[in-house]
Amino acid sequence: MGILDRVERGLERAVKAPFAKVFKAEVQPVEIASEVRAAMDDRAAVLGPGRTMVPNVFTVELAPSDFERLDSFHETLTTELEAAAEDHAVAQRYTPSGAVQVRLARNDELETGIFQVRPTSSDGSRGRRAAAGAPDRRRPAPADRRAPRPGAAPEPRP
Repeated sequence: MGILDRVERGLERAVKAPFAKVFKAEVQPVEIASEVRAAMDDRAAVLGPGRTMVPNVFTVELAPSDFERLDSFHETLTTELEAAAEDHAVAQRYTPSGAVQVRLARNDELETGIFQVRPTSSDGSRGRRAAAGAPDRRRPAPADRRAPRPGAAPEPRP
């Protein structure tokens, strides 16, 4: 993301916050989806040609009134937000660091209409591989790597 994009996002946040406080506008799901996409773009890390890693866990902190309103359809909302994030990752050719998750959290310090998206990376693949019966690609311990030669006597253990 270029310097002009960052300046634009900073100005957008500077203007949105005071208006949200004055007019007490409620947070809308489309605003959350937009911020999740922006957080993904902001935290994209190029690892090599054609490989850009992005966070996969997005915690959306909401003011108490917004949290209560949106939490009433929590499962549907998080499923839709996760799908929007996955679609964005595909469109931008990003590689999330694991399954995309969106979590809603209450933050008593925020006012109605104000929210924060906190992106993090969590690799839950180790647990998924084991659950799916797929081989675990972690390296075995050094003693496990030595296979006995056919017909050879077993090596004494230290």
